[in-house]
Order: sequence, then structure tokens, then C-alpha cells
Amino acid sequence: MRLTVHLPDDLARLLRQAAENEGKSMSALTAEALEAYLKERRRKALGLEVLRRAGKALVAPEALRLLEEGRRDRP
Repeated sequence: MRLTVHLPDDLARLLRQAAENEGKSMSALTAEALEAYLKERRRKALGLEVLRRAGKALVAPEALRLLEEGRRDRP
């Protein structure tokens, strides 16, 4: 599917450099980044839904931040 996206010049320059460094097209790198972003959003939403269904919807934002930090530190 073809999609036109307008990016700020600085972001477009970074995308072009990253694509060249990885030997990929800008389109392929954009698709990878968007897929990773959407998967992460879905993962977070599902995690919050699990907490809600478990009856623990009132989780402090600090607790969620710490949970996310712990997930990032995993190998």
C-alpha cells in the first residue's frame, strides 16, 4: 500500500541517514519503526486491560513507570 507522509526536515534527514547506514530503503525502515511503535502501544494497552480486569485499575503512574523500566532492563 502506498502512503504519503510529511516529515519535518530534521526527522527526514535522520531517517535517510539511518536507512543508508542499515542498507535499507527509507520506506522499509519507516515500516519497521511504525510496526514496532504500534506493537508497543498494543502491548501497553493489553497490560493495562489485564490490570483493570484483575481489579487493580487504580495503579499509580509511578508504578507503571517502574514496571516499564524493569521491562527495558531485561536482556
